[in-house]
Amino acid sequence: MDKAWTGRTGGTERMQQSLIRIFSHVSPRWLYPLVAVWVLGYIIFAPSGTKGIYYYWRHCQKKGRLESCILLYRNYFEFGKVILDRFAAYSGRSFNVRIEGGDLIDRLQKQSGGFIVISSHIGNQELAGYVTQTKKPMCVLLWTGDTDTVNSNRERMFNRMGLYFLPMQKDGSHIFEMHNALSRGEILSIHGDRMFYGGRTMTAPLLGNEAAFPEGPYRVAAIEGVPVITMFMMREKADTYTLYIRELATGREEGDAKSKASMILNRFADEMETILEKYPLQWFHFYQFWNQGKQ
Repeated sequence: MDKAWTGRTGGTERMQQSLIRIFSHVSPRWLYPLVAVWVLGYIIFAPSGTKGIYYYWRHCQKKGRLESCILLYRNYFEFGKVILDRFAAYSGRSFNVRIEGGDLIDRLQKQSGGFIVISSHIGNQELAGYVTQTKKPMCVLLWTGDTDTVNSNRERMFNRMGLYFLPMQKDGSHIFEMHNALSRGEILSIHGDRMFYGGRTMTAPLLGNEAAFPEGPYRVAAIEGVPVITMFMMREKADTYTLYIRELATGREEGDAKSKASMILNRFADEMETILEKYPLQWFHFYQFWNQGKQ
């Protein structure tokens, strides 16, 4: 995976704070024309991200060269709208959210034990944490290298909904806190598709190409033996989202940790494929995700 990727939200602190103030008065859609121009800068001046998205359209979605370039632009534009929605949420703006699979998470929250949510960088995953009230405390494993504006507002929004941060550590010490959270019967939320500090990987087929995923989330899920679900918060239009909740493991699977981890990963990759069939423009990995061939 591209080590140049930083995961830091674009723009200066002042710009980000201005967006929050603006969205307390107007809808994000009023800034769409500005975003349409703004994303051109990312396409031109972030070649590694552009290269990765082009590969996604050309080799995974099997589009022609010209169509891949057009879709690449639309992909960035869609990402810009998702970012605006995040800052609109910071300002207090609400969204219409339809939940598909809510009975699954309701059932798990009524049980005494903890469970794991493996999420992805498809759609607007962070917004799910801002609009979904949990009945159990939720521990969110999170990289905290973003701007102070984003980190402080993210923490404020999460705390309001019963979620709390567990910062990722370079030495891996967060793993012990992950275990403790599950032992207390809490929910553990962890990204299953992005590396931050290196580490071991597992591979699985995704859209006809072999892709590398971080091993940690799947090994933890296999060893802990708890239920595992995934959630996709997908943008439909301005102010409207659908939250899809899908089961990856019941916690009663048999086999050793390696085989169970592989099973959970492959189910996760299958769910990613299913959601991308419906929302192909909401793939937001701006680096070379696949073990690529020729570009």
